[in-house]
Amino acid sequence: MNNRDAQNIFGRYPRLLVTDDVLQDAAHIVEGSYAPLTGFLRERDYLFVLDSMRLANGAVWSLPTVIALTDTEREYLAAASAVEVVNRQGDARAIVQDIEIYPYDRGKQALAVFGTTDMRHPGVARLYQQGNWLLGGVVATVEQHKKPFAALAYTPEQMKQLFAERGWKTIAAFQTRNVPHRSHEYLQRKALEVVDGLLVHPVVGKKKTGDFTDEAIVGGYELLLTNHYTPRTTVLGVLPLSMHYAGPREAVHHALIRRNFGCTHMIIGRDHAGVGSFYDPYAAHRIFERFTPQELGIGILAYENVHHCRSCNDLVYGETCGHGPGNREFLSGTAMREMVQNKQRIPEKFIRAEIAEYLLRHENPFVL
Repeated sequence: MNNRDAQNIFGRYPRLLVTDDVLQDAAHIVEGSYAPLTGFLRERDYLFVLDSMRLANGAVWSLPTVIALTDTEREYLAAASAVEVVNRQGDARAIVQDIEIYPYDRGKQALAVFGTTDMRHPGVARLYQQGNWLLGGVVATVEQHKKPFAALAYTPEQMKQLFAERGWKTIAAFQTRNVPHRSHEYLQRKALEVVDGLLVHPVVGKKKTGDFTDEAIVGGYELLLTNHYTPRTTVLGVLPLSMHYAGPREAVHHALIRRNFGCTHMIIGRDHAGVGSFYDPYAAHRIFERFTPQELGIGILAYENVHHCRSCNDLVYGETCGHGPGNREFLSGTAMREMVQNKQRIPEKFIRAEIAEYLLRHENPFVL
């Protein structure tokens, strides 16, 4: 749809106020980040996704990408064939056509997606706060406000062009919602032993209280890549995306998105997209056994944890040194956040000195 057609289509249909997350999803659908989706899930596809992590046509898709409606909104749209969705700021909007509105079972969705109905899980809590109806339909067009970190917010086609310009044939993606630390750096370098290039692709968007802010994450990675990596093998981009904390299912979601960006491999570490103790630390590795490489369209680099060994005085991957568990040191995300909050310097064996200093200087690097 060209710009003139897009302008003409706005204003024709009932308007629905939605969160920025919905407009973000709509943009990903139109830009191709969410391929094979062409819109928000209609009921048949929604139920297939919950039951099998596939659309009705068999294509792999692991999370229910839908718009939730209240009872009042459902009545308002009862006779509509299409809707114009707009955020509260009025600076982003999309047209969703051929819409279908349907009821759903929150408990079934919570168990399928999160493996629990425990309200302490942030994804479950958010699910139970939303409306009683779901809306699906084809996304015809999107008008977006300026993306966060616009210079780094590549579209799939822009990223594929960048890979081609650098001559990369094999590319590993690294997904993160944390500031860079040495164990993640170890996994990134391990991946670079088997691919031409590395895409460091942190998510920017809605996160839970206590997570690092987008600014802290991106600033930390800009320091890491400037001081310790080379553009011949590494590129930094951002992915505007809200976290669901859906653990294994979200790992599949993240891999499919990076496939659509042109990556040939996806790094999946310990407790990918996890929260608290809701998931087995390596459940996100095992879930990929349910799909063939051809179905996924991307290879999975399933990596174990990295720790600091006191005896080796070095970072060690998995069981690759002979020293026992008593010699292993881990710095949990909780401990790292507590040290930053208390203005304590994180030891360099866990995090680069300049990144530790950057976090200490940061006024507030955490989501409130």
